[in-house]
Amino acid sequence: MLVDGECQAVEGALTMVMATVGEYLQTWKLKLSTTAKRALKVTSNNEAMPFSCESKYLGGTLDRSLTYCRHLESFRRKLTSRIALLRRLAGSGWGDGTATQ
Repeated sequence: MLVDGECQAVEGALTMVMATVGEYLQTWKLKLSTTAKRALKVTSNNEAMPFSCESKYLGGTLDRSLTYCRHLESFRRKLTSRIALLRRLAGSGWGDGTATQ
């Protein structure tokens, strides 16, 4: 497990490398692609480390590109199941008839 100082060292090294990459991209008028579909596979002591490019914030699932696709998909699944339940209840003989006002 990395301690706070080691994490800061890694962050500093990555920041320096990304600065160099940024200069290269700017020199050659290139743009860094941020739409990678591949998940990172990182191991430590021959064990896979959990990694997710998504996080939950205020009940919404955010991904790296802020497309909300995962959030909308989970919301759609939740609504579909609830609508199916309501349809079953509406088709049953429960409650008053349709003539009741």
